[in-house]
Amino acid sequence: MRKIITSVIAIALLSSFTLLPGDCKKIIFFTEGTSTTMTSYNDDGKITGSTKTLYSKVTKTSSGASVIAHQDNYDKKGKLSTSSDFSIKCDNGVLIFDMKMAMPQQQQDAYKDMEMTMEGNNLEYPSELVVGNSLKDADVKFTFKTKDGVVMPMSNLSIKISNRKIEAKESVTTPSGTFECYKLSEFVETKTIFTIKAKSIVWFNQEVGTVKSESYKESGKFLGKTELTELKK
Repeated sequence: MRKIITSVIAIALLSSFTLLPGDCKKIIFFTEGTSTTMTSYNDDGKITGSTKTLYSKVTKTSSGASVIAHQDNYDKKGKLSTSSDFSIKCDNGVLIFDMKMAMPQQQQDAYKDMEMTMEGNNLEYPSELVVGNSLKDADVKFTFKTKDGVVMPMSNLSIKISNRKIEAKESVTTPSGTFECYKLSEFVETKTIFTIKAKSIVWFNQEVGTVKSESYKESGKFLGKTELTELKK
């Protein structure tokens, strides 16, 4: 169950970067030094971990901008477990994510000493978000090798995000404040040795990103949530 929650939360974090029409600079993540903390909880409301992301280097491009971000994952006791860097691009009004951010924390822990390659379609957000509209699917496949170059097929991982739809606009309050958000639903399928299917509901604001997300089994059983608990800009 924890793997399902972690995977969906990782996907939710991908949704925490939305694009205001025509101006990437209005998104706080394209301001150097901005940081966010997302805290995750299980179905009983107990903390299962948190993720702090620092947006450290913004580069202007001919079609927009890109940012390098550093992400630290902490366990339920606040101990640092994994760290990684990733990039986000704003390209002609479309926000494009480095999908390695979608890798569940368990896999990051297990394969941190291996070489990783990935292929697939990036997660995208258009500049204009309209209730009732659907967004593009995204998928990625990760393959791993040992330092000696030995392929580890049993470690392969694939993630598909589909049926992405903007359901509504709602006001959401978390420890970091109250925000006007778009409510987005999507299905997440994670394949390793076995397949995990789950549904994610994400509430995000067009300036600060994801404010809250919830994850559910296919049966509809609530698994957990994640909230924006700290925002520094």
